[in-house]
Amino acid sequence: MITRRHSLALGLAAIAFPLHSVATEAGIRGLGGAGDALGEGPYWSAAHKRLFWVNISGQTIYALDPQSGDLKTWKTPRPVCFLADRKSGGLIAGLSDGVYGFDPKSGAFTLLVQPEKRDDTRLNDGKVDAKGRLWTGTMDTKWKEKVGAFYRIDADLSVTKADGPYLCANGPTFSADGRTLWHTETYDKEVFAFDVAPDGALSNKRLFVKFDGDMGAPDGMTTDAQGGVWIAHYGGGRVSRYTPEGKLDFSIALPATQITSMAFGGAKLDHLYISSAAQFLPDTAPDKGVAGTLFEVSPARLRGHTGLPATPFAG
Repeated sequence: MITRRHSLALGLAAIAFPLHSVATEAGIRGLGGAGDALGEGPYWSAAHKRLFWVNISGQTIYALDPQSGDLKTWKTPRPVCFLADRKSGGLIAGLSDGVYGFDPKSGAFTLLVQPEKRDDTRLNDGKVDAKGRLWTGTMDTKWKEKVGAFYRIDADLSVTKADGPYLCANGPTFSADGRTLWHTETYDKEVFAFDVAPDGALSNKRLFVKFDGDMGAPDGMTTDAQGGVWIAHYGGGRVSRYTPEGKLDFSIALPATQITSMAFGGAKLDHLYISSAAQFLPDTAPDKGVAGTLFEVSPARLRGHTGLPATPFAG
């Protein structure tokens, strides 16, 4: 997630092609959400066979069956940042003030844990690792100070502060063997790598990549089954794949500038779903009509890369 101050500072790149030409010529199509202020958190649920994503500021959860086009939506009591399946049933939802159990049948939310109890921060991005632990970070809602942090939530709902401080914690993702975790400080345009011990302790924090120039700021991330790390460029109009050593492999341009996150999905985990945001764009912005859209990138554009299956939260 990016605030207005950071969005203006980044400078938004111009997008010259309309959505329909991308959909027919580049293997990219829009699935919904156009105009959403802050589309985020794509998540493929194998249990539900649906692609979930959220509009944070719109307090909306979406669940799409890409095959049939059937779309379900739910309103949330507070801004909603991320979703994941839950081992005991249903899903978890990261709302602004904590992690909740979410029952998609009834639409009910039940508070599970609050990593922080502050008026000046909220939860931001979050993901579950292969051991069923939830990793999530917080951000300063006023975009002024590094008062946020990065947390691990274990199956017993205990909370461990794993790293900090952060102004805008974003995009955790993990290597297939679980030994490496990548995490982002969006404000500084830096992505870090950590070593992960079996008990979840982090060590050896090092810079993985730093964005500069017209790259925008790093936002959400995911890892592919071949070891690549994918990073969303907020303000840079693309997603990029990096090798585990931090070398840029290739990028895919999108018809929206403010790209927020992505996830592999579909039965073979061979489609890439990418969220975007419309917040703060002037009416004259070239991507005004498509910003906020959730995009689907076809396997033909992904050079054979596929995703890793998501693990439900164990708590």
